[in-house]
Amino acid sequence: MNREIKIIVNSLLVFMFTLLLVTCASRPQSVAPSPTPQAVNTSRPQSVVSSPTAQATRTFNSNGERIYLTSTSDRGTNITYTNGQSSGSMGGGSQGGMMGGGSQGGMMGAGKLACASCHGFNGRGGTSTMMGIQTMNAPDIRWSALKNEFDAEKFRLAVTKGQDPDGKKQLNNYMPRWKIGNEDLADLIAYLKTLP
Repeated sequence: MNREIKIIVNSLLVFMFTLLLVTCASRPQSVAPSPTPQAVNTSRPQSVVSSPTAQATRTFNSNGERIYLTSTSDRGTNITYTNGQSSGSMGGGSQGGMMGGGSQGGMMGAGKLACASCHGFNGRGGTSTMMGIQTMNAPDIRWSALKNEFDAEKFRLAVTKGQDPDGKKQLNNYMPRWKIGNEDLADLIAYLKTLP
């Protein structure tokens, strides 16, 4: 009897989660999460994202921070991706994923990823569970953790081609292959260098 109850409860949870996903995917989403105390510099804002649907405004300290948190650029350039997980990617772990189920949260929006979606707002990475089934480990991408293996070119190849820093193998397919210009990539690296 207990096994049957567990099956029914799990089925209901899957149904409710799917319904939530469909509901979230069908309505416009706010682009940016609420700011953390260290992420906002009110004395000199450099970038603002406004969401007319949420009537919210987010100020970023730099274009690199904006790219990291929203996968949008001050330059108006289109930062898109291929491969990786998209609308089916849901986080429930310590760092959260697209739905932000954990302490760090993530970006919400079907098919819209940003670095913070998997690597967390602090860049330290962690484990996320997608759809309650599959586990993904996102590495720490603060520059202090990467600098021994990566330089700017190796980082570019990892981000755009999914190439491991040794140049011999590919990163996991969960890592999107980003289409990002050199100036935006330089801004992103500069931001990663600021993460403690």
